[in-house]
Amino acid sequence: MAWSLFPATDRQTPRFAYVTLTLTALFLASNHIIGRAVHGHIPPIGLSFWRWVVGIIILLPFALHGLKHYNHQHGHQLREHLGGFALLGGLMVGGTTLMLIALTKTFAINVSLINAVQPTLTVFIAWIVFREKLARGRALGLLLGFAGVLVMVTRADFNVLIHMDLYPGDFIALLAMCGFAAYALNLKRLPRDMNVVVALFLMAVCGTAMLLPFYLWEAFTVKAVPFDAMTVSVVVALGLLVSVFGNLCWYAGNRIIGPQRASIFINLIPVFGIALAIPFLGEELHLYHMGGGLLVVIGLVLAAGRGFRAGGNQSAQSIGK
Repeated sequence: MAWSLFPATDRQTPRFAYVTLTLTALFLASNHIIGRAVHGHIPPIGLSFWRWVVGIIILLPFALHGLKHYNHQHGHQLREHLGGFALLGGLMVGGTTLMLIALTKTFAINVSLINAVQPTLTVFIAWIVFREKLARGRALGLLLGFAGVLVMVTRADFNVLIHMDLYPGDFIALLAMCGFAAYALNLKRLPRDMNVVVALFLMAVCGTAMLLPFYLWEAFTVKAVPFDAMTVSVVVALGLLVSVFGNLCWYAGNRIIGPQRASIFINLIPVFGIALAIPFLGEELHLYHMGGGLLVVIGLVLAAGRGFRAGGNQSAQSIGK
């Protein structure tokens, strides 16, 4: 893992967070490439379900040791936070499932670029749900971020909007971003001192249990997962790189520097996504991608500035602890 390269004393520093969050962006971008590449072979809900099952199996031996120690010391606290694990697990697994569904209905480059709107959505949800006061700069950032997404989903063609000739996957990806933003903002529901492996394991178990009925519906009414060499290799790769390493890196980075600073690293996903999608999927980068992405980045800079007033800053600092 990334943190094995760091001395134990460095594992709560911003430098460590920057490395883990950069790895998160790389792993999530690889998820888009692989998900798009196999979308005609493996149904999306089944792919999501089994990659999380693989993730749970990988985490199990490490999580059991941590759970035994934590339950012995803080068993009552663990029970008190079960609702938080269920909520975060549903957001985490639900968001990744929506992302794989989106990849069956749009291009990997589109999904990677739409990821860039997550930091703006994090600010927007913090304003709506947590009542954090929003300054003009951040309000303008929200509008520019929305405009950037609109440019991308309409391909910079107003006629596309008039005739509703849109890629449905773009909207599904945007819905997934709302889930990921809500996930980041609700990390404060978990105990600060809990081991990240234990926390991820419990969230994965809760989220995968919620996904089970949808997986069974897809298997019996749409398409069953073909258990062949390709499926096994893809599921294991996504389970290890994304479900385990990606989420551990994201969770650890969020706990160190908070979701608003951590969310800035999501903007590396389009960089990695485009770099991988062009050679491996043969996708093309268009001007509307670049124009919309530029608006999203400008909106991010404004939204991530010092726009919240004192009360909002205190709330933001508590998120992810």
